[in-house]
Amino acid sequence: MTAASKTSAQQPAAPPAALPHDISGAISAALNILDQWQLDRAQQCAMLGISERSWYDWKRQAPARVGRDTLERVSYILGIWKALRLMLPDQSAYKRWPHLPNRAALFGGRPPVERMAAGQVGDLYAVRDWLDGWRG
Repeated sequence: MTAASKTSAQQPAAPPAALPHDISGAISAALNILDQWQLDRAQQCAMLGISERSWYDWKRQAPARVGRDTLERVSYILGIWKALRLMLPDQSAYKRWPHLPNRAALFGGRPPVERMAAGQVGDLYAVRDWLDGWRG
């Protein structure tokens, strides 16, 4: 056995480096959802947690990589959309839902979009969690 093979036999192999995942498709989908909900630029920026300049850049070309906070926000937006599509009967209903007043305690009679666009990732989580509970 050579010295090099002794060293490699004694030390476990390092795990492979995590490969970056291209999430540009998920970001494009989230931007499309926000457009279908007819949200203005400020609401979209608040939900995504990005600046107006980033929003314009993303509209031209969705980034392949983003920070953890943004990734979490995109995930919640996609999850909210999916939950609405599963629960509501037609396209106009799940596009309209965010704008309709809601008597649930989470919304206090206000439209869900106000909670979702409050700017905190926790607000998106709360809406997603509420929808999952409502769905059963």
